[in-house]
Amino acid sequence: MSHIIYPETVLGQKELLASINEKHTADALTSPLNEYIKENNFDIDQAILDGVQAETIDKSRVLLTKQGSNYTELRDLQLHPVFSRLKGEVQFIKSLYKNNPKELGNWGITVEGKAKIVYPINFEGKVITANNFFEKHLSYPAGTSPLAPFITKNKIDITEDKAMLVSAVDFNEKAITTAQLAESKTQLKNALWNPTVVQLKGIGKYLMSLYVDNAKGLVAYGFIVDNSVAKPKIVNTTIKLLDKTTLKGLVIGGTLTNEGTEDIHLYKGTTTTGNPIVIKPGEKYGIAKGFSTITVSNPSSLLAAKVAALRLGR
Repeated sequence: MSHIIYPETVLGQKELLASINEKHTADALTSPLNEYIKENNFDIDQAILDGVQAETIDKSRVLLTKQGSNYTELRDLQLHPVFSRLKGEVQFIKSLYKNNPKELGNWGITVEGKAKIVYPINFEGKVITANNFFEKHLSYPAGTSPLAPFITKNKIDITEDKAMLVSAVDFNEKAITTAQLAESKTQLKNALWNPTVVQLKGIGKYLMSLYVDNAKGLVAYGFIVDNSVAKPKIVNTTIKLLDKTTLKGLVIGGTLTNEGTEDIHLYKGTTTTGNPIVIKPGEKYGIAKGFSTITVSNPSSLLAAKVAALRLGR
């Protein structure tokens, strides 16, 4: 059974609206859309103006999303080297307390079982752990901390590392704020533009019923008609922090869009083996042959990932 593949982006939806309006205007009094427009109180001229504004808002959302991603990268550039050094420092202190590893708890380090050190996986937890450890070190009189030999030999400046944590927290707060602003732009765009998208789909359904024996008649209005048996649709998926999910039935020639504010990792098939394809926030990935089943991983410990993909029977 034939079905319409609707554009995913505001730009594509604007172009479809323009094509519909062009055909409708050319047909004038004989346009089959006259009754639909009258019955549904659809103001095409206003919708076209709304489309211009919606695209402007969406461009702002994309920019904010990229800015949020940049802030996250800057955050990680500050945090990762500090936390890497911290692990070495913790191992040194652990060797001191080899007969009583639980003593690491006084340094803010979690120890499970007899001697297993467990580090937090999220950003906030890492910052708290590092700061607690540093504060314990700084609580000793100058030069008397058990950590002093290690940081002296390895030329580590704890004061500098604490400053890098402060910077990381600042970038993290900016990333969160920017993500919230991007989401507000999404809501604003949806409130303005979604009614028109509903009308576009209504017109498509109306014309499908009119051209029931010749669905290609919709092409003159700018619609893309697919004659495959299964009807593809855009499916939105949320992936939890540091989690992964397998997506099946992706349409070859369709796209997968990173709707979130941080990178996602894409793998062919049902596992996360091999080198991932990194998809930046706002980017679209074209689904090629052999990629109808993929696994998407969310490497972020800050925010859930969001993806949208054209899929069959899902």
